[in-house]
Amino acid sequence: MKTRYLKFVAILHIVLFVGCKSSKIYLTSIGENGGDVAINNAILDFSNSCKLYKNYSMFYVWLEDSVFHLVFNYEDQQWQRNEFYDDRIIVHISPHQVSKPCEEHCDKFLYTVETKVGSKGKLPSRYMEKDGKLFFWWDNEYSLSEEMLTILWKYDLLYDDTEGLIGFPEFTTNEKTKGAAYYFCKSDFNKYKRVVTNIGSGYYKPPKLKCNKIKCK
Repeated sequence: MKTRYLKFVAILHIVLFVGCKSSKIYLTSIGENGGDVAINNAILDFSNSCKLYKNYSMFYVWLEDSVFHLVFNYEDQQWQRNEFYDDRIIVHISPHQVSKPCEEHCDKFLYTVETKVGSKGKLPSRYMEKDGKLFFWWDNEYSLSEEMLTILWKYDLLYDDTEGLIGFPEFTTNEKTKGAAYYFCKSDFNKYKRVVTNIGSGYYKPPKLKCNKIKCK
């Protein structure tokens, strides 16, 4: 009986080990476009191991290349940079919800005469779909495509303002909503730490990461 139990425990440990590693074996360590690599790795980890993924259907993604820690200066009564981390970047993944009590155009992007296919910086231009859920982000170097417009309409993220009656989109905020912040080493995008919080980056101490300095070619 004891031998069977030990065999079962051994098999269980193997299964758990493979299951835990499976979400990470496909991560990319380096790439020409570090931002794209970091975003893809963050979405992969988030969709496989973060509980927030199950609770929402849309997620806004953005990249921060400047990682720092702020401290409050009581003498000047303002926040100031205390530490700067030039060896890492952050990928944020935040739930995006369309508020029902708000106006019809709230929490949506405006579709205007300027949001044409081929334009840049007018609308989010990058996305990833997984399990019927949407991750989207801005990329001012990436032209808006017909496919991206179709996706934004599909998820009801656009409001027709071709007559220019609204002008500026309105987005609601909920300070209690938590998101995930992924801290990546610039030298190896397999090295990262995830922080789930509703506090903005910079206002808490970044997680510890042992990053190697990037060697100049």
